[in-house]
Amino acid sequence: SSGINAEYGDFIKITGQLPAAVRADFGGLRSKFESSHASMTALPSALEAIDWSFYSSRVSNPALVEDFKAKYGAVTIPKPDDTQSAAIGAAEATFKKEMAEYLTGAEQRIAQFEASLAGLHAEKPLEDMTVSEYLADKPELRAKIEADIESRAL
Repeated sequence: SSGINAEYGDFIKITGQLPAAVRADFGGLRSKFESSHASMTALPSALEAIDWSFYSSRVSNPALVEDFKAKYGAVTIPKPDDTQSAAIGAAEATFKKEMAEYLTGAEQRIAQFEASLAGLHAEKPLEDMTVSEYLADKPELRAKIEADIESRAL
């Protein structure tokens, strides 16, 4: 299983990051993947050699065995061309770059939010503050309230 994780990802780590609602489905996908992967790795890397002399000695027409041997030797199984790896690699590189930029922006936003929160904690409690004190550092809100009061004045 460690070979699978090294090449295809850490399923346990991924599962821990998923919402609980999809973990069971992901577990099913993991089982199917591991089963397929085990089946593929259990296959021999090369076919077993055929003992043609065994068949030549037992078949009444040795020319037939030679014909089968020649035809068997001529069979080639073409390997499909890889047309997607480059595009997938490019998409992965773009995604990693976008995520790095997002994380940098997120860290900046977190710092801004923490500074705002520290400012709120440093303020006097609302119940101990007058309206003038509250509006002292909020000129836009003060102007809006004053404009609202003026528009309602008779």
